[in-house]
Amino acid sequence: MAELIVLTLSKMVPARKKVVKFKWCHKNFMVNDEKYRAIRARFKNKLAKCFWCGHNFNDGEMMSLACPERGLNKMLCHKCVEAGDAKDT
Repeated sequence: MAELIVLTLSKMVPARKKVVKFKWCHKNFMVNDEKYRAIRARFKNKLAKCFWCGHNFNDGEMMSLACPERGLNKMLCHKCVEAGDAKDT
């Protein structure tokens, strides 16, 4: 069974602190490989980098999928997921 957690990320941006709350986060969602990139090539949003820090995913790197309280699902790197304020569900 996959590990799902509730996650909150925050960072300082000019003149304010940006906070995004996620309903859930699937920590080991998918490996970034050639097959994944071929599938995502048909979509406007390629999900090729981390939503939070902008890290470009390398070939073979594991990605996390998170659902923010507002908006569409986002891809996150493990560094950002580990840095977030996570609560087990």
